[in-house]
Amino acid sequence: MKLDKLGVQPDITHDLAKAFEFAAQHGFYHIELLLDHPYYSLDVLNPEEVLELKEVSDVDVILHASAVNTNFIATSSVMRRASYDELLRTITFAEKVEAELITFHIGWNPGFITSKGFYFDQKLYDEHNYRVLKEEMIPFLKEHDSILAIENTIEISGGLRRAMKEILDETDVKLTFDIGHHSIKGGHDIFVSNFYRVVNVHLHDNDGRVDEHLPLGEGRVDLSIIPESFDGFLTLELRDEDAILKSKEYVEKWRG
Repeated sequence: MKLDKLGVQPDITHDLAKAFEFAAQHGFYHIELLLDHPYYSLDVLNPEEVLELKEVSDVDVILHASAVNTNFIATSSVMRRASYDELLRTITFAEKVEAELITFHIGWNPGFITSKGFYFDQKLYDEHNYRVLKEEMIPFLKEHDSILAIENTIEISGGLRRAMKEILDETDVKLTFDIGHHSIKGGHDIFVSNFYRVVNVHLHDNDGRVDEHLPLGEGRVDLSIIPESFDGFLTLELRDEDAILKSKEYVEKWRG
């Protein structure tokens, strides 16, 4: 695992200028702008400002598409269409700021509150997930797969797993591997077995049960799952200055 493309998602309190300043000050290669954050929403970001800050700081930029405002497996066709529209808007913005990568989430299926407690059955959504991803996601990716990377988030099983296999077979979409999510969710082995398509790795730690986004070294996540030959983006996903610097030191010692 090479560290020459080690970058960071900004501290949650950093505005755009501060995010670039912090990354440059601490020798990071890139920042990954999470577009759900109010400072980095597409409605407020100015592409000219991003380009200027990139040049001044000598820090590259990649994008993380909104995961709050999009859901490509929503049961509502209206919401799915809006999700694709938002992703198209992100692609246009990426072109303006010369970002070479956009990470995005496929989405989620809801559970339900009942008199017996919380109820969630993935089987309820198997055929729906498979159908909408096959009919909608695959054609979309065939047009836009050069810049997009799917991140492992929810459990990948049943219809979702069948759809992911077909997505990988029929498109050239890239992958973002979140090592913390892999530690706590099932079915993410499909990302490990296709690691040659991974271009970005999200780095954070947890106890193996909950998605805590701890500093590296404070949980049970095993970094050795990342192939030594990997030479893509490595993105610290802590969103807190102290945790970011602690994790940077940890990964540098681990590789040293």
